[in-house]
Amino acid sequence: MRHKQTLGYVLVALTLVIVVTSAVLGGWQLHHAADIERQTLRTQQLGSAAFQLETFFSGAQADPNAAAERPEARANVDAAFRGVERHDSAEAARIRPSYLAYVQASDRAFAGGNADQRQEVGQRLERLESVIDVEVARKAHATRVTNPRARLALIFAAAAAALLIALLIWQFEMQRRAGRIDRDNAEEARELMRLRDEFVATVSHELRTPLTSIMGYLELISDDSFAARTPEQETFLGVVQRNAERLMRLVSDLLLVAEAKNRELDLDVHDVDLQRLVTECVEAAKPAADAKQIELTVRYGAPAALRGDPLRLAQLMDNLVSNAIKFTPDGGRVSVSTASRNGHTVLEVTDSGAGISDADQTQLFNPFFRTHSATAQAIPGTGLGLTITKAIVDAHKGTIDVRSAVGYGTTFNVVLPRDSV
Repeated sequence: MRHKQTLGYVLVALTLVIVVTSAVLGGWQLHHAADIERQTLRTQQLGSAAFQLETFFSGAQADPNAAAERPEARANVDAAFRGVERHDSAEAARIRPSYLAYVQASDRAFAGGNADQRQEVGQRLERLESVIDVEVARKAHATRVTNPRARLALIFAAAAAALLIALLIWQFEMQRRAGRIDRDNAEEARELMRLRDEFVATVSHELRTPLTSIMGYLELISDDSFAARTPEQETFLGVVQRNAERLMRLVSDLLLVAEAKNRELDLDVHDVDLQRLVTECVEAAKPAADAKQIELTVRYGAPAALRGDPLRLAQLMDNLVSNAIKFTPDGGRVSVSTASRNGHTVLEVTDSGAGISDADQTQLFNPFFRTHSATAQAIPGTGLGLTITKAIVDAHKGTIDVRSAVGYGTTFNVVLPRDSV
């Protein structure tokens, strides 16, 4: 289908060029034919004006007052010749010798009036009329050549236009079919995504109940100080409890993502001490940073109070800071800062990690998406942290964006209104 569409585009472009070229050539030929017709009329008007000048000889004999009108007739002849010369200098050059010979002979004969001179004027007029007839015949031949060419070019343009319409209809039909296929694929993809989300939500709900029971019984076993357990059993019990807690966090994240996709998150809004929240988050992340010898710093600049859900905001900060530490190599830097800007609170988390490519940035907040560097370096994670972070920011009517370049680290910028929640 794609190759056919490409071929269709090429054919449409070629046909359009042919239509435009043929129409331009046909129009030019018609314009040229019209110019020839107009020049023919000018040449014929020159012959008529010359003949009118000749009639003054006989008119002057019958009516002496007719001699007074000859200057106007003489001027008409000159004007007719200048008209021919202005539009076709080559034709005027061929006519000029006969024209000048005639008008000069006519002027002498009218002034002298003897029979020999009048006979010469008649001969000169016949010569001029003969030259004019040749020019008129030449233009008639040019018209007979130009008109068929113009008709042929216009017919070719009309045929090409019909072909262009047919190609456009064919192209439209291919586009319609391709669009229908794309729509079908999009609908199928949306349906698969909906089924996936329903499956994740259902499985998460089903897992939550047995996990709650498992963790409850683990706590009972751990709290039973009278039970005799060997050190090895204590180790096994700790492994089971840690993995159960990890699985419970994963189930909670899945349920949170499902909730965020269906509707906005429910928030328990209170006044939040932002400085305290950030401090607790940094302190909680410090052991992980120390383990990798990462310099973890914080800078405060925003007002102390913020309206929001403290648990969700703490989860937001934990996700961003833990991600920054996770993706920063040993000996790197992670900084957390707060600021106030135009009535909004700004939270920034910056790391000196490997950075994120432009292609990955477009999908960064999609559920289960992991960057190529995370996959290549086998960094653990589920691809839900930033999705949850984005959902929390949206629920607080805020915005989140990322600035990053491969090899130059990453900065996540969160902007939250102070009191719009």
